[in-house]
Amino acid sequence: MTSDAFLGLIGKSINDIPEYLLTLISVLTDTAFAFLPALICWSAFRKFGGMPVIGFVLGLMLVSPALPNAYAVADINSGVEPIIAFGFIPIVGYQGSVLTALVVGFLGAKLEKKLRAIMPNALDLIFTPFFVLLSMMITGLLILGPLLHFVEAGLVTVVTQLIDIPLGIGGLLIGFIYPLAVMTGMHHLFIMIETTMLANTGFNPLITLCAMYGFANAGTCLGITVKAKKSTVKVTGASATATQLLGVSEPALFGVVMRYSTKPLYVMIACSAVGGAILSLLNVQANSYGLAVVLSPLMYIYDWSQLLAYLVVSVIIFVAAFIITYLFAVPKEVMVEEDEVKVRNAV
Repeated sequence: MTSDAFLGLIGKSINDIPEYLLTLISVLTDTAFAFLPALICWSAFRKFGGMPVIGFVLGLMLVSPALPNAYAVADINSGVEPIIAFGFIPIVGYQGSVLTALVVGFLGAKLEKKLRAIMPNALDLIFTPFFVLLSMMITGLLILGPLLHFVEAGLVTVVTQLIDIPLGIGGLLIGFIYPLAVMTGMHHLFIMIETTMLANTGFNPLITLCAMYGFANAGTCLGITVKAKKSTVKVTGASATATQLLGVSEPALFGVVMRYSTKPLYVMIACSAVGGAILSLLNVQANSYGLAVVLSPLMYIYDWSQLLAYLVVSVIIFVAAFIITYLFAVPKEVMVEEDEVKVRNAV
């Protein structure tokens, strides 16, 4: 909304927007990231059987204003230094740190359940939350935080270096790897890296490269659906294609693309990799996350050149996957009509 491209379209600039309105927009868009560990801890407690409000308070402790701000510490020009405990342990806030909040939330929920099992009912309401918050605050700020910070920073560094491999090779590799990660369920790890990159830099190039999987998968599924003679495949494929275009890929991937033959899978992975390579060469990157396929262009409206490049490449990958699949990779099993199958089974 405040990008130069959008404002230029309506004949305005950033100087034409009142300061109070900019502040309100910042509150709307930045608050969730400012208190991201609190939201993650709340979600972890809820997921693993703890009391979510305890997790929320614990997450707020990780970004307490009393702690040196992590972004300020990272800025050499800010003059802000970490607090040093016991002469060697740096204590800072964990703004934007996903892994630390997730692990602290998991351990805190497990600790709460164990304490409630042994704590007398008369003392449970007061002492269980207190001991959980005290122990996990110490564990998070003095032990897990410093250790997991290096792990998280290492993962982000590895992915960033992979993205930055020249000639589009980094995008090619990520576009190739992501469909395999979805097949094994490992793609959820990408969310942590995306969130960290977005919180630290304001941009998310990883989701851009991974997004080509959705377009390639939809195109491949549609190619099989259109050419198939089996009525059941046509019905399933049409539904799966629509679902994939809305961002849910498993029905298309497991129900159509991988079900009968590996050829469509090869086409889909190849198109995903090529799309990633092209976007990497064009240096396209999102400024958000969580939007897939037909909704994903919304992540690029901050710059019209980025939006146009992303739209063109997305359409090309979708059409290429559809045509290649339709011409060369439709499984023979789906080309047999239902009546023929019944006759063969009867014989």
